[in-house]
Amino acid sequence: MKRFYFAATLVFFVLSATFIGYGVYLNTTSASYIETMLAARAVSLSGIRVAYRDLRPEVFLEYVDLKTRTQADAIAQVDGRLEELYVTQGQAVERGQPIAKLVNDEVPLSIARADTDVARAETSYQQAAGVVERNQRLAAEDAIAASELESSISQMLALKAELDAARIARRQIEQQRGFQVVTAPLSGSILVVYQQPGNFVGKGAPVAMVADFSKLYFTTLVEEKELRNITPLDGEFSLLFHILKVDVMEKAFDRAPVSVFGNDTAFGVEISSVSPPPGEDASVRSITCEVDNRLGILETGMYDDVVIRKETVKRALAIPLSVVFDRGGAPRVYLRDADSGLAMRGIKTGAHDSEYVEVVEGLDEGDIVILSGVEEFDLGVRIDVYVEGD
Repeated sequence: MKRFYFAATLVFFVLSATFIGYGVYLNTTSASYIETMLAARAVSLSGIRVAYRDLRPEVFLEYVDLKTRTQADAIAQVDGRLEELYVTQGQAVERGQPIAKLVNDEVPLSIARADTDVARAETSYQQAAGVVERNQRLAAEDAIAASELESSISQMLALKAELDAARIARRQIEQQRGFQVVTAPLSGSILVVYQQPGNFVGKGAPVAMVADFSKLYFTTLVEEKELRNITPLDGEFSLLFHILKVDVMEKAFDRAPVSVFGNDTAFGVEISSVSPPPGEDASVRSITCEVDNRLGILETGMYDDVVIRKETVKRALAIPLSVVFDRGGAPRVYLRDADSGLAMRGIKTGAHDSEYVEVVEGLDEGDIVILSGVEEFDLGVRIDVYVEGD
């Protein structure tokens, strides 16, 4: 019985050891197989070929403050109560166009008094002229002394001077009647309305401000490395407002068909001055730009997300901006090396627009750069690249 018990126990231990050993063998060979399979597996990534493209270099500005150089107040020339206002803010006006009408109750009374003064002076002058005419006849007959004739002539000339003065005063008062209508000092748009009907307006007080919006300007600071992107600065440029202010867009659509304006509404712009001038060392330069606004779409004020774009097309070897990253101040890209592994390479870039950047050194036409999805992988990992456009 004991012999049978020991034999059964021995068989049990032998079978257990066999199963354990086989399990260890399977686990080891499986891990090795998995490692071999993973080593042979390639990560699939998307890429794009380096190719020649047409670039329109541009500079991005966080904001600009548009202003006008030509603006003036419409000034009241007489005291008076504002009876009528003919314009509203934003309305286009021509030079000399009536803006408002003032009422001064003293003007009619002054004109009436001036008319009386003119009539009295005319009567006195006519009487003096009659005396002179009579004395001239009498002097011809030696009926009066020459001194009496000269005295009457002097009296007539004095009264003539009084009559001229009365007429001048009458015209000046009549001008005040005309001054009761306030007119636009220049052609443009009403920027501000200072007064409202019923207000008393003193002589010399502004009634409204008129501004010429056909040409606006702004001054801003630009880093030298960004300004080099659009040099030389004597070509044709456009100013792009990717997102116009809502009130400006509404104003634009009121004046032109909606289809004319898209999300990238462009206006002609000229870079009129650069300080310090090109050629002098500077990391940042101040530029002043003149904006063509003859359509009257833009208004003065602050605008965000503005781009100065050079209209001269530059043909260059280029890659998407999205594939370039900065590593220690040097631009780099990911690509596949000769062994199909993930690699990184430093490049030298040039001009750029909103999508592509010129490659000056580091890549050749036809090279494939990785578009995205490489952040989670180590350099050297085996990759397969799906090339867009192939």
